[in-house]
Amino acid sequence: MIDAFQSSGTSPTEFGPDFRCENHGSIFLLTPLTQSGRSWIEENLPSDVQWFGSGVVIEHRYIWRILEGIQNDGLAVQA
Repeated sequence: MIDAFQSSGTSPTEFGPDFRCENHGSIFLLTPLTQSGRSWIEENLPSDVQWFGSGVVIEHRYIWRILEGIQNDGLAVQA
């Protein structure tokens, strides 16, 4: 079984993950750590996302689909 927080695909994981995902209870904070991560957010999330510092605020009911999309596109997420 593949863990959604682990690397898959073609992301250059030897340089680190593309995102950091933090669980804050009812919301998650998804922070892009690479240019690939920032580009993924621009291309796949609505333009009116709520930013908190350098991360995007994601409601808990959406996070798993977003993490699945990130992973399916070959990017890596650190929990």
